[in-house]
Amino acid sequence: MSFTALGACTASGDEVTPPSDQFFFPTGLAVSPDGSKLFVANANSELRWDSGSVQVVDLDIVDQITANWVDLGMYPTDCNPDPDRTETLTCDEAMFIRQGAGVRIGNFATDIAVQDMNDGSLRLIVPTRGDPSIAWIDYANDALSCSKSTESNALCDDAHRLSYVLNNAALSSLPEEPFAAYADSNGQFAVVTHLTTGSVTLIDSRPGVDAQVTDIVGGVFAADPSTGLRGATGVAGRSNGADGSIVYVGSRSEDRIQTFTVGRPVNDAPPFLLAGNYFFLDGVGNNSGGSTDTRGMAFSPSGERMYLVNRRPPSLQVIDTSLDEGGFPRNKFVGNTDICRQASTLALIDAGAGERAYMTCFQDGDIYVVDPTGVPHVENVVTVGRGPYTITAAPSRKKLFVSNFLEDTIAVIDARPNVPTHDRVVLRLGAVRAP
Repeated sequence: MSFTALGACTASGDEVTPPSDQFFFPTGLAVSPDGSKLFVANANSELRWDSGSVQVVDLDIVDQITANWVDLGMYPTDCNPDPDRTETLTCDEAMFIRQGAGVRIGNFATDIAVQDMNDGSLRLIVPTRGDPSIAWIDYANDALSCSKSTESNALCDDAHRLSYVLNNAALSSLPEEPFAAYADSNGQFAVVTHLTTGSVTLIDSRPGVDAQVTDIVGGVFAADPSTGLRGATGVAGRSNGADGSIVYVGSRSEDRIQTFTVGRPVNDAPPFLLAGNYFFLDGVGNNSGGSTDTRGMAFSPSGERMYLVNRRPPSLQVIDTSLDEGGFPRNKFVGNTDICRQASTLALIDAGAGERAYMTCFQDGDIYVVDPTGVPHVENVVTVGRGPYTITAAPSRKKLFVSNFLEDTIAVIDARPNVPTHDRVVLRLGAVRAP
């Protein structure tokens, strides 16, 4: 009997390197402070490639193509009108992605927070669940950078992937499931929540030095007595002047919001988290008035109101965070409205008709639009695509952007009031991936 030897071929580096001009399971989104760029995190959730990525979308091009389409009915050859939704134009995403500006990160990225470094550059904080780790990425000269490599689409090096306190493997390691991120430009820090442990991580992020994890507070929230699950979820900051914000953290397992501030020792020792007051979400819920599983959280520009998305029961809640006579936020429930099930992220925008809250409904493929003035109420429901994950706003452009996780697209919503395309998807970046 004879045997034939079969050679096994492995994929080359080029074959498993993710594309720099395509979205693949997009999750986190963030708009630059000047409104010129959209940062997109690709989670690589089916592990087709060797890494995830962060890409840079040019919003000037988005505006130009949108205006030509909406106002003149004109569009480039790489675009086609949606036959089912005549107000929507679908374009190849490569037209909008800045080539050579992106980087590669770990798998299963969840969020992007942007810090203004006050020197003309930005810093992105990107939690990735696959390692777990937190990537920190600098943006300057129209490109992202997280390594010493000068190659396009370079992989973040170990120094830019935070896994241990003070980057020291002998100290505490990063808890599992880093989830939501908040970056504070004045305070020069970032905070990341952890979905399955109830932990909160502090990152020292000063200009000119490497970012590092300096504190991890575990067990911030108790486990849900009925499910045994615990977790820290949404995070947002209320401006507290030059020293940074009061950080608000929500939970998947408790009907409570915990606040933190950041302490910086005078001897230049690493900063640490200081637990502050907490308050209960007792305005909506069952007979005891409790509501759990907080997700997206956002403050109005004035800081006097906080909006939060809750899943049990499904609601958008409005909290009065104006300062009392003693200078402390009131943190009082003032209103709510029912919303979709499995809502997740939240964005606020005033496009000319007053502030509106837009929420992603992953299960339904919709965005709920809430008018929070007076008695909060659902004003509109916008169909955007399969699996809307994150929504973010560009107020200066009067647009919102939604990452459609299950179809590899970014939906662009026109937020201008009193126009035929108000609260409609006018542009879709990327061809819809088949189910």
